[in-house]
This record gives sequence, structure tokens and C-alpha cells, in this order.
Amino acid sequence: MGNTMKTPRASAEGGEETNGASQTGQESDFLAVLYDYPSADISQPIFHVGEKLRVLSDEGGWWRVHSLTTGRENYIPGKYVAKVYHGWLFEGLGREKAEELLQLPNTKVGSFMIRESETRKGLYSLSVRHREVKHYRIFRLPNNWYYISPRQTFQCLEDLVNHYSVPHSYYGRYTA
Repeated sequence: MGNTMKTPRASAEGGEETNGASQTGQESDFLAVLYDYPSADISQPIFHVGEKLRVLSDEGGWWRVHSLTTGRENYIPGKYVAKVYHGWLFEGLGREKAEELLQLPNTKVGSFMIRESETRKGLYSLSVRHREVKHYRIFRLPNNWYYISPRQTFQCLEDLVNHYSVPHSYYGRYTA
């Protein structure tokens, strides 16, 4: 899930982050498994919900992946995974699935993810694991700055994450 360590603003490729939005054309950090694949009623699953996968190749609707948990290499359909950028920005993930991932047994309190809002196009939601999962709307100003509380605004999502993260502690990127 989320990274609670402050990070520099440069992207992994060395370019500057411009608006914190989904990184179209840029490789994701990893894929997160959203559903066991294949489902248990078909056969023993190869990949399990919450597992992190490194992309080996994009095969047009299917991903050839390497599991960072088991070391297994195999294929998985695109609809079974979410792309993850910066360790906390999830693409193609709804509120219900965010709660499920944040409540997995290996996920620590304080873990979080940012995802596109299902109800408000162009906005984001922050989902955080406390005792239970809480969701916060991330608003966007006309100048494209972001905020949760209007008293504090941020030029990009990464600045917002760094501000609200616990300084000097690290829960790890997507710990499930």
C-alpha cells in the first residue's frame, strides 16, 4: 500500500512529476492482484489477492508477470490486477476492493492507497487502514492543486502524500 517515508519529487525515470495524476505511458511500479487467479472453483490459484507482481511483458490484455511473493512466473489477465504507481497510486480500483486489500492480514495500520474516485470524475480518494478502513476525498482546485482540507493545498499528489505521511517511519510499499 502506501509509503509513509518522505520521497523526492523526481519520478523513477528521473523526470519531474507534473501533476500527480495517473502516469499514462509510464510503467507502473508493480501490479496488485485483485482476485485469486484462476478462481478456486476452476483450479488451485497461481496468484492470490494482494500479491505483488512485477511485469515481464504486456501481451495485449494479458500480463506475463513474476510474483514478488512466490517467485513464480506466469500469465494473468489484465482484469485481475491493478497498476500501482509510486507504491500508493492504484489505477482501476474501487472503494470495496481498496477496503479488501487494506484489510488483508499482512497490511499494517497506517497503510494507505490513493485511487480515482468512483463517484466524482477527475477526483481522487484516499483510503487508509486504521482500526477499520477510512476514506477521504481529495479535492482539486481550478489551478490543479490538491487538498483534503482547504487550509493546506499541494501542487501534486506526491506532495500531499509526503505531507500527511509519518516522518521517518516506513511501513513499506504495499505490504500485503
